Amino acid sequence: MIVLTKGSSVATLLPHLGGAIGSFTVDGRPILRPTPAGTDNPLETACFPLVPYANRIADGRFTFAGLDYALPCNVAGFAHPLHGLGWLKPWNVEQQDEDSVTINCSHAADAHWPWDWSARQHFMLQDGALHVLLEIQNCATTAMPCGLGQHPYFVREHDARLHFDALGVWLNDSGMIPSQPAAADHFGDFAQGAVPQATSLTDNCWFGWTGTATLQNVTLSSDEATFLHIFAPPGESFLCIEPTTQMPDGFNRNEGAGGIVLEPGSSAKMGMTIRTPRSVAAVGTEVNL
Repeated sequence: MIVLTKGSSVATLLPHLGGAIGSFTVDGRPILRPTPAGTDNPLETACFPLVPYANRIADGRFTFAGLDYALPCNVAGFAHPLHGLGWLKPWNVEQQDEDSVTINCSHAADAHWPWDWSARQHFMLQDGALHVLLEIQNCATTAMPCGLGQHPYFVREHDARLHFDALGVWLNDSGMIPSQPAAADHFGDFAQGAVPQATSLTDNCWFGWTGTATLQNVTLSSDEATFLHIFAPPGESFLCIEPTTQMPDGFNRNEGAGGIVLEPGSSAKMGMTIRTPRSVAAVGTEVNL
């Protein structure tokens, strides 16, 4: 475990466990759900990266550049390949100091993803804010589709209001694959601030997201992500607010579904910042990741 400190803020990182964030606290208050001690399950961490694709691929099947691909499921109990592969790999420490660290991992083409790629995450802690930059490079000899995202689990108060603006939301079919678009306020008027449903599951993707979401007084932002996936299971003490560059099953959708095509040697990136009131004074401060 790596520990970063800055003023009253502490973040722990777990490179060995999917390049995940273990915790993020400010003034002793958990902003993200703390990872249980001793767990070997990335789904129990505070946040993990989504790379080389975000969310689900329906039945693992898609067509790219005229070729058909069929990926096996990557998590027992899930019907579709989920969240990419970076969260299932150990990452290596590339650089580290008191308030920042860079980690990396790589993938050789196999049945789970038939292209070579490498990824890097750079974390920088400010007092009251955590900045994460996720990058991927296509190391294969042919073009590769990809999508990026992060999967943070925020501590959820029962009456916490969530604010964000988007153009609409995708409704899911019985297999939890997007099936039809709906108005952005279908599950609540989040543009004005709303409490996610407490008695039924929200596991949906909003499109046309403007890049900022606020839960009570904690703000998440991303300049590159145009989709926001909300995962709010009833009865749980966490709320996932996931910025992504593509919608679920995006490889099987037409234009507007997000995703990126990387030529050999080219790269893409997605940043994410989690900011608390303590960092307000530093909002105008440039952060070089």
